[in-house]
Amino acid sequence: MLARITERGLGLLALGLSFGLGLGCSQAKPRTVAERAATGAEGAEPDEPDATPDPDPASLVAIHLSFDDAPGAGFAPGARPEQAASYNELNVEILATLAAHHAPASVFYNCDKLLEGDTSLAAWAAAGMEIGNHTASHANLAEVGLEPWLDDVRRCDAVLRERLDEPPAYLRYPYLSEGDTPELRDSAKAALADMGYQNAHVTVATTEWLLATAYSVVKQRGDAEAEAEIVAAYRKHMLDAVRAARELAIHEVERETSQIVLFHVNRLAADHLDEVLDDFEAAGYHFVTLDEALADPVFELPDKFAGTSGISWLARIHDPERERPPYWFGIEEGRLTEAYGALLEGD
Repeated sequence: MLARITERGLGLLALGLSFGLGLGCSQAKPRTVAERAATGAEGAEPDEPDATPDPDPASLVAIHLSFDDAPGAGFAPGARPEQAASYNELNVEILATLAAHHAPASVFYNCDKLLEGDTSLAAWAAAGMEIGNHTASHANLAEVGLEPWLDDVRRCDAVLRERLDEPPAYLRYPYLSEGDTPELRDSAKAALADMGYQNAHVTVATTEWLLATAYSVVKQRGDAEAEAEIVAAYRKHMLDAVRAARELAIHEVERETSQIVLFHVNRLAADHLDEVLDDFEAAGYHFVTLDEALADPVFELPDKFAGTSGISWLARIHDPERERPPYWFGIEEGRLTEAYGALLEGD
């Protein structure tokens, strides 16, 4: 597990550095919203150029909460049927938190994980949440190729159509991997459109899945101190990720956009999503549906990225003629891998 996580973390770290240092880009680290505000308060020279304007007040920022890998991240196909009960409980806990915050959300299913006795799908539907396709087996388009990947999409589509009152309208690419060549990317997009699917883009490409894995390890050990440390890191990571996406939006389209945040259905979210949503609300963010978020014209811009790494939509639309900032999400994944990777192997 560690080898796969480390490989992914280093790959995105390299991608982050190439975004920042390639194409003749400046090597200066971009200042955060808070840092820019502090500089102004300290009397920075008024003529000092700043290529990235400050984001608008947070209260103007609409965010959508999306959850991947239902019925549970790390829940392998072929697991014992009795495990369905624990994952039903996990989903119910997440839904209860969303209800307490009056927060609409979307959830994306790997249909091979659905076991006899699963009630999670019905629970999300009863709560009025958007339910989407995440492929049957969590297949990576860039690894398996177009036709095997589309077969995986169709298998999950058949399950969702059978079990839901309405056919699924959205698909979330596993690993956010949309094709390593323009031809593969565009062929997959066209095939999905023919099936009636819209891409459930992600702008806030978090690494909470890594923290969730570490959290499960220390929780099982009964290490309360390490558990509290990871929860604090989780809360900080989620706030920082939204802030980074806001700054990326302003760099790319010179305005605030709606933000679509990536969560996963895991024990960390079940236990501590409430604190994260408290933090979002304290920052002034307000929650919207997936339809409302995707109505932002930013999602109509052309996709200009093809690669093996899954990245934020706001990075996919980057104009190669313009300066590209460092890719915060890749750098952050590398940092978290370094900080918590050894823990995942029990060291």
